[in-house]
Amino acid sequence: MNKTDILQELANLRLPDGSNPLATGRIQDVLVEMHGDRAHVAILIDDSWDGGSPPDEALEAIRQQVAAMPGVASVRILPRPRPQQARQGASLQAAQASRPQLPGGLARARFVAVASGKGGVGKSSVSVNLAVALARQGLGVAILDCDIYGFSVPALIGLERAPSLDGEGHIVPGHARGVDVMSMEFFVRDNSPVVWRGPMLGKALRQFLRDTAWNDPQVVVLDLPPGTGDVALDVLQQFPHTYQLIVTTPDPFAARVAERAGAMALKMGHTVLGIVENMAYRACPNCGHREYPLGKGGGDAVAEALQTEVLARIPFEPAPQGLRRDGLFAPGTPAGQAYEELASKVRAAIFDATR
Repeated sequence: MNKTDILQELANLRLPDGSNPLATGRIQDVLVEMHGDRAHVAILIDDSWDGGSPPDEALEAIRQQVAAMPGVASVRILPRPRPQQARQGASLQAAQASRPQLPGGLARARFVAVASGKGGVGKSSVSVNLAVALARQGLGVAILDCDIYGFSVPALIGLERAPSLDGEGHIVPGHARGVDVMSMEFFVRDNSPVVWRGPMLGKALRQFLRDTAWNDPQVVVLDLPPGTGDVALDVLQQFPHTYQLIVTTPDPFAARVAERAGAMALKMGHTVLGIVENMAYRACPNCGHREYPLGKGGGDAVAEALQTEVLARIPFEPAPQGLRRDGLFAPGTPAGQAYEELASKVRAAIFDATR
């Protein structure tokens, strides 16, 4: 099942008022995520119909039309503002007013979202090392562990100060290596699994944003959930705009999945800064000869598909002797140098271009 199948089905739909939402342009796009032979569908629609909210009966009719298709496991209807260039006579103020409202402590923050099409490609490691590298360059940085099922940021960053409550009952973030840290791990005992459904996860993230005493960071790194399913969509909807880094490995199968994560970000109006190819190669410490255990070309393939560039190729790095206390790479190591260069490119892209 693919996007065309869904659009063909929607072309047959008639709403209670007799109109077809495709013909009237109220359906902006369709996203399909396959898990085996089961399809999870997200339908992006205009958030304003004739000056008001979309009618509940119309939304339910759209959902039921697609949900009745064989092989469809779930359907989500996601209202969003129409892209500015497609609006006729709509003001910039109206578009901005429809975006999510963030707390005052995040008013000046730029959000760098680290995404991947699947788990196991080192997305959280990239998030943490990038955040610390940005902090080393003098920026005020926070990291928000949005991977609520697979939280790992506190362990990877080597948390130095646990979160606490201030006098007004707001959460003071944890802290490590010059970075403020918020994570679901702070609210789970003994590494217990999180068994919440999507709406509860969205509520938890909104609480993180609203009830945290943010220290006015310049950059917030978002460690997104992997994939393009409901949870990833919920997370992206909480932020007015993000600059995305898509993490993949050189493996062609991981690269194909990573393309979908980038495509979803673009369709939702976010900016893809570039690709990070993790575990790109292994260099001999003596002669510098490079080996490619996972192959070559994955990052370049994703960059070509998304019309962007590979910003960093992170090498395999041998683990230090003894018990490892965090997942950070020292600035003098090949991986550490790659993260310093990545941080410089990210900083230039999100600040220099907007001055």
